Amino acid sequence: MTELSNFQLSEFSSTPKAIVVHDPTDYHVFSHLKNLPSQELQENYLFRALPDAQLFREAHQDFASSLTQELKTFYVSDILRLKGEEIGLQFSSYLSTNPNLVYTRDAIITLPWVPDGYIVGRMVKKIRQKEPELMSGVAKLLGLKPILEIPEGLFLEGGDVIPISYRHKKYLAIGYGRITTRETLDFLISELLTKGIIDGIIGIELAQWRINLDGGMVPVAEDCIIAHPESLLSGVLLDGRSETAINPVNFFKDLGFTFIEVTQEESLYKQACNCFCLGGRKIFAYDLCERVQDLLKESNVEVIKVRGQELVKGTGGPRCMTRPIYTDVTL
Repeated sequence: MTELSNFQLSEFSSTPKAIVVHDPTDYHVFSHLKNLPSQELQENYLFRALPDAQLFREAHQDFASSLTQELKTFYVSDILRLKGEEIGLQFSSYLSTNPNLVYTRDAIITLPWVPDGYIVGRMVKKIRQKEPELMSGVAKLLGLKPILEIPEGLFLEGGDVIPISYRHKKYLAIGYGRITTRETLDFLISELLTKGIIDGIIGIELAQWRINLDGGMVPVAEDCIIAHPESLLSGVLLDGRSETAINPVNFFKDLGFTFIEVTQEESLYKQACNCFCLGGRKIFAYDLCERVQDLLKESNVEVIKVRGQELVKGTGGPRCMTRPIYTDVTL
């Protein structure tokens, strides 16, 4: 087994100081969407099906309540109400029409080894393109400072980024393909390497039907990864001096990880990979895939179950719904 100290600053080994979540029912989003044809709902609003608003709210509240038992949990609505009334007014229409804001993971990226900073992402889909500006405003209200912003023409979503520190070096595992662009990796290397923020990037080319990396692979402990291997087509290791082709599965196996493999259906419709890691071999996962959770228990990973039947209709999981904050913040 690989020693924990090798991965101590990795996302799966780091316990955040706080979590930012968002419940779209605070802004009555689903009432706005209830008369939409299913095709428009999927194409324009990115939800596979329209959730029952009350059941969605209850499940999200249960999730947030469970999070609160582990660490500070802040709702976007409370942050705006208490600290950002002007931002709340500026984005009031957007907050009431974009259900994807529930996925606070995507618009900004925080790093365990830069606790007071964040990267401002850039979203592909039209409905999501204002999210980085809104969530950057939320981050600033919490006292965080932007490290850099992804420029126009490139794309980066938080669901594609997994911070991994090993052998005393800091890497970002980044999925690229359908959403995050390969060129974004070169931009991040040029900007972050020179600042000493990262030592390299583990680029993972995703199958075109795979939206984000965390839908197809998430390390949950220093020796365990949940993955749908067929989603991970190829890879490249970047260190600013060279590019080395890698096989993503073999790369992580060589680091000491074992793989809990999921099916394509489990990864897509049950979000079996999309777990939120608390550190200390503890994760939040939807209660939709008992087979995988049994395997996690055999690997000595504690699973806190999240009611997923309504929440999964947005095609995201517990990782998507959480933006970790690694510095002390208060409201």
